[in-house]
Amino acid sequence: MKFSVLIPVYNTEKYLEECLQSVLDQTYQDFEIILVDDGSTDNSGVICDKFQCDFPETIKVIHKENQGLISARRVGIANATGDYCIFVDSDDYIEKELLNELSRVLSQDEAIDVLIYSFKYVQDGKVVKQYSQIAQDGTVWDESNRKDIIEKLLFSNDVTPIWIKAIKASLLKSDPTDYSQFYKKNMAEDHLQSLYLITYAKKIVYYYLPLYCYSYNFTSISRNYTYSAIEKQNKIHVYSVLMEYLKLWKMDDTETIRRINARWFNDTMYLFFKCYENAKTKSDRKEILNFNWDSMLPNNNVSSISKYANNDYCKIYDYWRKGSFKQIDRFFTRRKVYKKVRHIKRVVFN
Repeated sequence: MKFSVLIPVYNTEKYLEECLQSVLDQTYQDFEIILVDDGSTDNSGVICDKFQCDFPETIKVIHKENQGLISARRVGIANATGDYCIFVDSDDYIEKELLNELSRVLSQDEAIDVLIYSFKYVQDGKVVKQYSQIAQDGTVWDESNRKDIIEKLLFSNDVTPIWIKAIKASLLKSDPTDYSQFYKKNMAEDHLQSLYLITYAKKIVYYYLPLYCYSYNFTSISRNYTYSAIEKQNKIHVYSVLMEYLKLWKMDDTETIRRINARWFNDTMYLFFKCYENAKTKSDRKEILNFNWDSMLPNNNVSSISKYANNDYCKIYDYWRKGSFKQIDRFFTRRKVYKKVRHIKRVVFN
């Protein structure tokens, strides 16, 4: 069994060598590495070429213009020659037993189209958090219970990331979706690419194998919550695609759509909260308040989703719609004070 390890690369020179070495150090050695350099402007492309020169039988490098993560991944898929593909982001790394464990499970059942595994958060080489187990080891989803995994995809992040899936290359290559319409739109691209897989995989299996190491970078996360990054977080382009799949799944009933709209609303207002709390100046806060947050929502009828939506989010959204910016500022001032009080209590009583 041969694996294609697909690694999209964009300006990650600081982490790239560790990522590549972690793949090369696998105890299971029947694999290829496909590096897709998506127009990097740092030394990432040079590092890719160096590793290819050192391991020409194993590594293939593709340099392309910058079109975004989804484009880089689709190019990697098109060039894969393995039986199964796995995805590794170039600022992450994998434990040396990952491919061996995946091979062990997959070799027991050739009918498995998608094997979902797990991951852990790491920072500076140390594990800071293990991702929780989402199901019993060996859990199978097929035609008899496909709705269960669809609901996980719709209402949680448990099965969303493409980098926790070993996927039959033939299934990936059979996807007819025109992903070029989503180039430059990197939000929810894992969600987009999982829709076809979850729908057409004949057999999906889960094992708790937390051997993927997701780099938890607090600095980069905080940069996602600035005014300049708001529009980049917009994932409204996914909504119409999702609605088409709901029809295909025969799950396009009113209540399911309300739940989806509520999740969309909660995710959007979470972004609002984080941006507002991270704003450094009054001018930054004003820009956040003046942003058209409705442009990120599929439906601004909050009353129809209120039983699923976060109460504080509904309150702030109502203030925002009415232009009651002073009330928003008072809300966040009180919230900041409450956080400080809770912190002091924890320090005192611990």
